[in-house]
Amino acid sequence: VLVKDNPPIIEYFIPIISSVGFLIVLGGSAVTWMPRLIENKILKRCSEPYRVLVMFSVMAVILLAYLPLLNYTQASYLTGAFLCGCIFSQIEHAHHTFMEQTHQLMTWLLRVFFAASIGFQVPVTQFGDPKVIMWGFILYLCVIAKLPLALFVPQFEDVKKGASYNPFIRDRILTALAMTCRGEFSFIIAAFALGEGLFTAQMYSAIVWAVLMSCISSPFILLNLIKHFNKKQLDYLASTNPIKLAKDGDGVTPLFLHIKAKAPAFGGMQEQFRSIVNELGLEVVERRTNRNGRGLNATVQTDLFVRDTTMTVKLQKIAAQKKIKRALASAVEATMSSTDLVQTMMAKNGSIRPSSSNLSQLSLVSLQKEAQEALQQAATEEDAIITRGDIVEKKIKEALFAERPDKAADVTVDVWNPWPWTSVLDIIGAHYGVTDDPTQENVEIFVAVFDKIDVDGGGSIDQEEMYQALVDAGLDITEEGVITLFAMIDEDGNGDIDRDEWRETIKFYLELKEEEAEMSKQKAEYSQFRKDLRAKKLEQLGKSVRALTKEKMEMVEGEVKYEKEMGEDGDASDNSIGLDIDA
Repeated sequence: VLVKDNPPIIEYFIPIISSVGFLIVLGGSAVTWMPRLIENKILKRCSEPYRVLVMFSVMAVILLAYLPLLNYTQASYLTGAFLCGCIFSQIEHAHHTFMEQTHQLMTWLLRVFFAASIGFQVPVTQFGDPKVIMWGFILYLCVIAKLPLALFVPQFEDVKKGASYNPFIRDRILTALAMTCRGEFSFIIAAFALGEGLFTAQMYSAIVWAVLMSCISSPFILLNLIKHFNKKQLDYLASTNPIKLAKDGDGVTPLFLHIKAKAPAFGGMQEQFRSIVNELGLEVVERRTNRNGRGLNATVQTDLFVRDTTMTVKLQKIAAQKKIKRALASAVEATMSSTDLVQTMMAKNGSIRPSSSNLSQLSLVSLQKEAQEALQQAATEEDAIITRGDIVEKKIKEALFAERPDKAADVTVDVWNPWPWTSVLDIIGAHYGVTDDPTQENVEIFVAVFDKIDVDGGGSIDQEEMYQALVDAGLDITEEGVITLFAMIDEDGNGDIDRDEWRETIKFYLELKEEEAEMSKQKAEYSQFRKDLRAKKLEQLGKSVRALTKEKMEMVEGEVKYEKEMGEDGDASDNSIGLDIDA
């Protein structure tokens, strides 16, 4: 319309009326009844091998209907493609299936499209004209118009004044720059305008020059800023290392927690979390969010890794951990006559933790006084951690329930160690192919690593020697990991560990890994037991899954989903509050 000579007034309004009308009618259908119709009435009636083919066929039919409809009504064929995509964005797994099936094809089609269309429209010969270059730089400044979008980025967490790492500034800068990295649509508009004679070839060349600079410079700047802020974040995480916080002090460190919340999405959810953690005296170290589901009733999982500014815990070195573990194992062995009791405690916690409720059910008579005192101290601290975790969990649940009382939120709180002493040993083991079994062969592999680092044969090494030797060997380790490992092993604090200390540490490490593997196996067996039991009950009832009513089908699917989550996240034992001395 804009390039026609004296068009009727109505022609200016037809595209607007058509676009808005179709967005309301077809857009409303795309997010309400059409996805349910396709998913429940068409796809679910197809057998599994043909379901993907049917989905793509339905998508193609709708696309071929929408494209000419919106093009001939003067809206836009791009609007038709958008509305078709909206329909399938609401269908579970449709996006994943589409990307999986078409990724390679789309990659090559895009290359061919841009190389054969836009590529040939770049006026390279015009770029020698100073006027084109000058106007190109002037138009390049138009990119700045997108930068104010940073002002609309919400603040999810408070930052201490003068802090070296500010995630709010990071989010603002990266969001604003990310908006400037795409310019291919500008090529299409400029080429159309040139074809209609709206401006000269010289001005077209200046626009293309500006767009090319934006497409090249913005991603380059963005990637380097991401690396910069990632380094800042790692430095900040290093400053939260419990070893450093407890060094030259009284041997205590702040309590670190991992809060996992699954709740229906609602506006202002992350701001709500910000208010809650501030009220509870928690400082966010790291935040992760994941949206489950692509519909209007999606669930958002928020993982908050926080430092509790109101509570400290004793930093248990490896020798102290071994002592508590051995004492607890002896107490359990003395109580083995009550097998049901031990199994109940294991079922609740995944491992027997030294809380007061557990210790009250164990026999401590056979333990020496020193071991009893160590267990009692660990139990007292465990009780405080459990109480603190319950307070945090309750507060978050109440806040989320107030926003969405129609659906309950799932909130779990667990102890988090940002710098586990086992991380370096995990990397060494993976590099040299060590299994989790505490065999003599595996111990000797780790001892051989020690001997290789101890080049002078003095029988001891320091953390700088280990870090440099492992990096030179090609291991992807961090200096913080080595610092943590040494500090946890080094009892006298002289900065060195000897061969015997290393060997005993490796034995304890492999023992923990074996128990961890056994626990995972038990969880898997329990999950399989539930599945087999459910299948057996269905068989006894003489019903197949196909014959179930809609309500029963939803119930079975819910159980399957629960089992899947159990497999990924672990059962309730993984979410219990407390200091697990076995990890």
